[in-house]
This record gives sequence, structure tokens and C-alpha cells, in this order.
Amino acid sequence: MKRLTRVVLATLLLSSMMLSLCACSNQKEINTARAFCETFCEDVKSGDADKLLTYLGETDVTSKDLKELISPSVFNSEENVFSSAVKESIRYNVQDPIYDYKAKTATVYISWGEADYNSEAAKSSRTVSEFKTALTTSSETIITTSVTVDLNGETPRILNAKEVIDAVYEFNTVDHGIMPGVLSDYYKNGSLVLAPNGVYSNTDSIGVRIDFDKELFNYRFIPGITYTVSRGEEVLFASEVINLDEDSLRLDFTSDMAGETGLNEDGFLLDGKYTFFVYDEHAKKIDSFECTVKNEVIEPELIEFEDYKEDYYLSNLVYEFKDSDLMGDSVVVKSGWWDYDGTSVGKSAFASNTKVIGFSLAVSSEKEDELYYEYYYSEESDFEGINEMDPVYQGSCYPSAYDKQYCYDLDYPSTEFKPGFYGLVVYGDKAKKHIVFTAACIVVEETSDDVIDG
Repeated sequence: MKRLTRVVLATLLLSSMMLSLCACSNQKEINTARAFCETFCEDVKSGDADKLLTYLGETDVTSKDLKELISPSVFNSEENVFSSAVKESIRYNVQDPIYDYKAKTATVYISWGEADYNSEAAKSSRTVSEFKTALTTSSETIITTSVTVDLNGETPRILNAKEVIDAVYEFNTVDHGIMPGVLSDYYKNGSLVLAPNGVYSNTDSIGVRIDFDKELFNYRFIPGITYTVSRGEEVLFASEVINLDEDSLRLDFTSDMAGETGLNEDGFLLDGKYTFFVYDEHAKKIDSFECTVKNEVIEPELIEFEDYKEDYYLSNLVYEFKDSDLMGDSVVVKSGWWDYDGTSVGKSAFASNTKVIGFSLAVSSEKEDELYYEYYYSEESDFEGINEMDPVYQGSCYPSAYDKQYCYDLDYPSTEFKPGFYGLVVYGDKAKKHIVFTAACIVVEETSDDVIDG
């Protein structure tokens, strides 16, 4: 019995030693397989097609095939950004190889992490920048793969490398709803705005309208557009990127964009041939439009005031619209002479101790044009004989917001106002040739205290 026990113990000890020796002898192969897989994974992550091709051995797959999988040549800029953003998020984890010492192969499980491009935040992104931000906050998608490493030769070989590459880069083969092609593929037509025969006369703005196919807005990541305006060879204006939210878009070149040097004395664009060039935000041309600006000499409009008696100014609001466009945009009931310092003594009358004469012209909120104005003084209510080249005050203003009302504050401040009649002339152009509105008021000899006491 003792002999049997010794034999069993000796057998167990020998078996244990053999397993230990096998484990030690296999560790080199296990380490080799793991290191080889980590190098492979790094090459998969970097997307180097030429390096990846070396893992495939005898195969019909070419370097070009791998490049098309990793970075498809048919992708446009938006699709490339999408692909690059997901690719940058790739990470991997190589597990310990399971070694088959008889077959001299190792099975290695690899888990891949990719940003979840199907998360709600990512799928609802309408722009590339929104999508990239969404990826940084979304959870990961885990892809589990396994490879067989053949260690029979002088160098290791991965027997199913292509399967892993396909699995990791599957996101490049899925339709993500991104606009295919280029923006010009969806362009329908365009035309100059309000330019019969391509000619503008005496204008402070020119423009074009461009139209796109409504199908465009079924896609994500629609690129924006830019445009430039040139006069001859000189580039006068270059826009920032404009996002496309509708299928029809108007692009303007205004006097503000032209600046002082781009306008004549009447505030109109200089004569010449102007060209609009329209591009997508990647500088790919969409269309161009050419027009001509021709200016005619404009004579200043005559200043005219109606002749009213003094008591009419006390009991009535004295004004006249000269421009139908401004009248349609203005609110008469909320317009009138404004009493800044409590010196008003009538509808269109101020006491002599007033410090500000001002007319508040109420307009719609859409009215954003600058108005120019002048004040004239006369001893007579008809203003006959005034020197139109010598106003007593001149200024300009944009509408100011008051609660839900917008008003032009056409103010004339002064330390002293002589008794008599004051005429307000409002112009729609900086050259002050086009009169859009006039109003008149009277300053009486009495001070406001005299009027009140009386």
C-alpha cells in the first residue's frame, strides 16, 4: 500500500512538473502572439493600408481596396469629417492569447471601442461641428473580434486579418443620411434681383437670388455658402459662411458693404460692372452673375412747407409724408413733436425756454434704414426765403426701440431757441436729395412758466 501511494504521488509530481515546463515553454509564443496582435491593432487604428496589406498574405485584396474601405475616395468633405471623427475615437483592448501548442496557433480576443455615431445627440446633429461635439459626449459602441495567430513560420501570421478590418471600419459602409456629392449638384438656378436687363440705375444695393432643390434638405451636414462681389478686377466684399436653412436665398451687396469709397456723392454705388461669385464653403464654385450699375444725375428736391397761421401750430400736428414707402411703414397716431423738458404749449408748439425740439417718428420694427435730417428757422410760417444750404441744425439717426415701438428721434438740441417757426426736413439719402418727410413747429415768445401762469 505504501508503495502504491509513493507511485501515485510520484506520478502527480511528474505531471505537475510537465505542465509547469509546458507553461514556461509556451509563454514565449503567448508573448509573441500578444505583441503581434497589439502591433496589428495599432496599424488597424491608424488606417495605414500598406501596412495592413502585409498581414493578409496571399490574397486578392489590394492596398487600393483597403484605402477605399478606410477612407473612401467617393466621400465628400462632410462624409470625410464624419469618418475621421469616428476613426479618431477608435480604441482597442487585446486580451491574453489562448495558445494551442499542438497546432502552434493562438486565439486572441480583441474588443474595439468606437464613439456611438447612432446616439440621439449624434443623429440629431445638423452640422459637422455639432456632430463632433456629440461624439465626445456619447457612449461607446463595443465591437468584439477574435483573430487566429499562426506561429508555425519564421514570422507570425494573422489568418483572418481582413475580417477584423471590415468590422472596425464598417461605419464607412453605412448610409448616415449625409448629403452625397457636392452642393452644386443640388443648385437649380439664380437671377439678379430687380435688375431689368442686368442694369441697376441709381441704386445703393444690388443682389442675386439663388435656388436649390428641396431634396437637399432631406440630408444632414449641408455645407454653407460664401459669395464675393467684384467691380472689374477689384474684390469689394467677401462674405462669411452662410448656413442654408431654406431652398431660396438672397445675397446682397449694399452701401454699408461698399463703404464710403464705393459710393458717389448721392450715396449710390459707383458706376461699373459688378460680378457676384457664389461658392460652397469648400470654395467650389456654384455660379456667377454679372450686372452693370449706371448712375444718372439727381437734382435735390425742393423744400416746401405749407403756410399756416400761428394758432394752427398750437392746436394741430403739422407734418407731411413725401415718400409713400415711409408712410406705409410709419405710425402717425404715435408720432409727433416730443416734449423732453415740459415746455410744450401745443400740438406743434414749444415755449421759448425749451432746450430740445424733437419729432418722434414711429415706424415698424422692420424699418432699419438710417434717416438724415435738417432743421430750418424762419420768422414766417411759409418759410419763404430760407437758405436751403444753411440749416440751423443737421443730424442722422436709426430707429430706437421703446418697449414694442420703434421710433426715429429727430432731435434738435440748443441752449437757445428764438421765437419763430422751425421746419424739419427728413431725407432718405446721405446726399440729402430725396425728401421723405417734413414737419413744422412754432416757438412762442412766452416761457412755459408764463404760459402755465397765464
